[in-house]
Order: sequence, then structure tokens, then C-alpha cells
Amino acid sequence: MNPLFDISALRCSYDKVYREGVSKVVLEIKHLCIPRGKKVFIVGESGIGKSTILEVLGLMNNTIVPDPQTRFVFYTLDGGQVDLLDLWNGGDDKLSDFRREHFNFIFQSTNLMRNFTAYENISITRMMQGYTREEAFAKAREVMCDLGLEHVGYDRMAQELSGGQQQRLAFARAVIPNFTVLFGDEPTGNLDAENAVRAMEMLTAKLSELEGSSAIIVSHDMHLAVTFADVIIKIRKESNLRAASDDETTFRGVIDDSCIYAPGAEGRWSNGAQSYEPAEFEQFLRHKQ
Repeated sequence: MNPLFDISALRCSYDKVYREGVSKVVLEIKHLCIPRGKKVFIVGESGIGKSTILEVLGLMNNTIVPDPQTRFVFYTLDGGQVDLLDLWNGGDDKLSDFRREHFNFIFQSTNLMRNFTAYENISITRMMQGYTREEAFAKAREVMCDLGLEHVGYDRMAQELSGGQQQRLAFARAVIPNFTVLFGDEPTGNLDAENAVRAMEMLTAKLSELEGSSAIIVSHDMHLAVTFADVIIKIRKESNLRAASDDETTFRGVIDDSCIYAPGAEGRWSNGAQSYEPAEFEQFLRHKQ
């Protein structure tokens, strides 16, 4: 397997000062190797750490509990290894440069620039990568047609579009630029089924165009995940050890090798120990643990 991320013995906590046995661990990654060039969906019940893992992988928020046993490595397209723990200690400028070079993001909240037209919103990142305005707008037009927005004129302001249209616009803005990893937090959450499929088909085509690029997506849409994912990570829930000050049992999300599922022979999804037909697997993914 050609790895993208290799992680082990990593715990996350939102306590500013972590105290063993007292602070709450919200996510524990015992072992996780994410392959390169795949669409990876992360699923699990609410509050189990799905957004936390995106923050960690995307270097958006350092919730990592200090531990000498932790391994957190990113592999570049040329095979180089980057210790992301060291990168966190290198300062904001290095983090920003690294994210700009390798990552792109899309969230359920569109974060569109309200004073820009729809085409300017889509085209700006491509122009920042060196393309001319005409080249960027031509690509934007192509993508707008793919997403059913061909009726939107060049002078139409982004804020004038409906919520669903703005979501598609934000998706297009994230997919058009070149990237090593695209992170998505419920990127199709505001779309109907037809447009969610359109968006995922566009992402699939983009990954085929960019050899070695990957997408890591948090989603509550299990059917979309089973239809489009190459790998599905189902975070499971485990109880935290109670500290003396706790009034009730708390839980953390846990990821290890048993949480990683991929399609195999005859389309069955398996983690190496259990195997499911696609429809059966959807039901399993919806089951709360």
C-alpha cells in the first residue's frame, strides 16, 4: 500500500493543559494508515470525533496529547516523510505554507466571499496558482455546467444564489485547484441526492486527473459513502476511564485496524475479520455503537 498518513498512539483532548487521568480524551487513534489516491469516508455517530480527526489530519487545530509514543507521519507525492508533530512546533508560517502546498478544504458552511461573483469565488484559487483570469473562468464554466449551474451568469453575485447553489459553488471552489489532499466536513450535507451524486462524480474525476491525490470526507450519508468510497473508517465508541472528579461515564472515539473497511471480492465490504454485502454494510454503518 502507498501510504498518505501513518498514525499510531495518538490521543486528542480539548483541554488546554492535559492532565493524565483527569482530562477528557475525545479521540484515540491506536493505529491508522490511510492509503494515497483514495476517497476515504469517515463515519460514526455524532460527538464521536469525526470533526476532530479532520482538524488533526488537516493541521487546523492541535488537540494532540503529548506522548513520546505518538507517530504522526505524512508522505509527500515524491515519497518524502514529514513528521507532523515536528511541524506543529515549527510555527504558524510553516504550518500555513504546508497546508497551502498540500491541502484543500470544504465545509458544510460555504464560507463564500459575499462581495465576489460566483465565478470569482470559484476562480480565485486557480488564479493564485498561476492561471490567467480567462483560463480560470473557462474551467469554472466547465465545472458550473457539471454541477447544474450553467444558468448562472458571469456577473451573478454568490450571495444571490440559493443555499443549495451556494453549497455546490463551494464544492466547485474546493475541487478546481490542484491539491494533495482534499478534506471535506459534510461537504454535501445541504444538497439533495441528485446534486450530492453530481458533486461526488466531479470529485472522482478530479482525483483521476490528479495522480496520487486523495480525499478524506466526513459524512452522515451512508449510502453516498458506500457508493463512492474506496475506504470507509467507522469510528467506534469506547468509555473513558472515570476520573475521581467525574460525575458520569464519558466516551471517546477510537480508531484501529478493525475500523477500516474496503470493498473486496463481489463488492463485499470487509475489515479483514467481518464481511458485508453493500446494503447490509449501510445498515451496519448506521448502527450506533
